Amino acid sequence: GPSSLMLQEVAAEQKVWLVGGSIPEVDAEGKVYNTCVVVNPEGEIVATHRKVHLFDIDVPGKITFKESDTLTQGDKVTVVDTPFGKVGVGICYDMRFAELALLMRNAGASIF
Repeated sequence: GPSSLMLQEVAAEQKVWLVGGSIPEVDAEGKVYNTCVVVNPEGEIVATHRKVHLFDIDVPGKITFKESDTLTQGDKVTVVDTPFGKVGVGICYDMRFAELALLMRNAGASIF
């Protein structure tokens, strides 16, 4: 979509790596994901991460907020090989889960 294209253009123009998210992504089946893209200095998307841990909260009488009402949960661990090292990618609430970080580490990530 337009956000990813903009990140690709900027990365290529500036010759930098960009990690950009959270971007709404709609797949071919119409499912919506909270997605992060990783773009290399040539402007190529080298990885995408779909948020694994959706944030749902229900505090009776105070607040109810459910990402799962709108978003679909991702199901993959994302580790990107860069010149700086292997980078583990997570979005927001994903980072609260040590298990995901351990899976990234087991996949070789040294940068989170």
